[in-house]
Amino acid sequence: MSEVDRAVIADATTGFVKLIAGPRRILGNTGGGRLLGATVVARRAGELINELALARATGMFTGRLAQTAHAYPGWSLAIQQTAAQFFGTHGGRTAHPAAKREEGRFTDTSRRRARWDGVQSEVT
Repeated sequence: MSEVDRAVIADATTGFVKLIAGPRRILGNTGGGRLLGATVVARRAGELINELALARATGMFTGRLAQTAHAYPGWSLAIQQTAAQFFGTHGGRTAHPAAKREEGRFTDTSRRRARWDGVQSEVT
């Protein structure tokens, strides 16, 4: 949250927003992929999670979240900044493929992530 100007103003930069996206039926990961899940850990998480819940329920892809107009300075910019990472580096971070499981074992044992056929992105 240290890159979200509203969080800096309120001195509440601890926390993060994490998006997990998977391939779309025909287009694969074009447009950032379809939103599969999200995590918000921050002081104002209750104000952010509603947009992500709606995006998840409607099968929105992360490109739409990145293109959505958000008020400035506002807490919801964290969502836009996180979604923008699926299309390039933003704030020194970029989305990366999640670790995949093979025969019941994680390929990236140091992180112990769940199996997702998608990409993860987060703003801390």
